[in-house]
Amino acid sequence: MLHNTKLNFTEALQERAANSTECIVLHHSENVGPQTVEDVHKGHLARKWAGIGYHYFIDKKGEIFIGRPRNTIGAHTYGYNQKSVAICFQGDFNKEQISQKQFEGAVMLVALLSLAYGNAKVVRQCDLIKEMTGPGANFPFDSFCGKVEECKSMFVNLFGDFDYGKILDLLNE
Repeated sequence: MLHNTKLNFTEALQERAANSTECIVLHHSENVGPQTVEDVHKGHLARKWAGIGYHYFIDKKGEIFIGRPRNTIGAHTYGYNQKSVAICFQGDFNKEQISQKQFEGAVMLVALLSLAYGNAKVVRQCDLIKEMTGPGANFPFDSFCGKVEECKSMFVNLFGDFDYGKILDLLNE
């Protein structure tokens, strides 16, 4: 389920050109305990950011929450914010495993995002910035990417050449 949190930001967010989106960056919150999208938002506000830097947050139950609007520039991976969409998973996947519900929800979301942005590449934060660990050593990246490709094929077989961004827009309402 996708939830529109309608978070308040301390400054106007800059729009990101849709045709500039090259990748979908996967992160983890690095917090084993309970955490919500609002907690992450408050943490980023405390850093003097405009608010949550991620476009989506997926909790351990597989619920998907909108952080920043997906058409805005994120604040998550220095040097890549203007050309990416960011997803943050609740949890610390250096210490724990992703839940099955998180995995399944993320597969569908990433498949839609990838199709909406012309097959944007799925990457880990640690692939872009070596000092970072996101989404963690225990994140099953290869398996995840394989499932995303299966899901994309299913969507294309069902809907053909479709504007997948419209599906995301409808879900965001």
